[in-house]
Amino acid sequence: MEQTKNSIENENYCLVCGNEVIHLVKPVSAECSFCGKTFLADSACVENHYVCDDCLKLEAKEIVKLVCLRSAKTDPIDLAMEIMASPAIKMHGPDHHFITPAVLLTVVANYTNSRNELEEQIQKAEDLATKFAPTCSWHLGTCGAALGTSIFLIVWKGLDPEDENSWTEGNLIVSNSLKRIAELGSPRCCKRDTYIALEEATEFLRQKYGILLPVSEAKCNFSLRNRSCKREDCIFFNLKYSLV
Repeated sequence: MEQTKNSIENENYCLVCGNEVIHLVKPVSAECSFCGKTFLADSACVENHYVCDDCLKLEAKEIVKLVCLRSAKTDPIDLAMEIMASPAIKMHGPDHHFITPAVLLTVVANYTNSRNELEEQIQKAEDLATKFAPTCSWHLGTCGAALGTSIFLIVWKGLDPEDENSWTEGNLIVSNSLKRIAELGSPRCCKRDTYIALEEATEFLRQKYGILLPVSEAKCNFSLRNRSCKREDCIFFNLKYSLV
């Protein structure tokens, strides 16, 4: 897309990558990075991402759903990093309780070539996260991102929490995440806890169901934005990846 320094004006930050949005020399045809529709655009970010006016008004959970439903990724860390890089996703908050199951449902559906029910599954996961984990639970000494792994399992396997086997399985996948969060973490980093929950859930799927998802190295982009960051004491810390 053609750009000019004279026309640059800070309007906002790109909801896809967080880079600045700039005016274009002249309007061009562009596809919205979220809804996929084509518009005549007079602005885009420096990475040529364009987000239409309707998608700019979306809440964070709607963006999570759109990204997941358009994604062909099978790597949960890669997909979570893409979602959490959006400025629409706050540094801390219950959105991460939904991000965890939404990401897991998406990558498993892509891995198993079974996307027919994915939209319905993601909606069920949002409903459960919104109803039963609507607020951060750090003040209770635990983490809702880990609870998201059980939400994933309930939706994916159609588990009944009142069933003994379902109860056992749901608690196991959560306890694996919480144990590692307890060992490696401290309060107030939803990004780190989401990475850990996804890594532990992926290992659970490998052992229990033989699903071998690829897992890339989690690279934290958020250290400079998070006043609670443990920096060198966090296993995901690497300043060269951090976004200003």
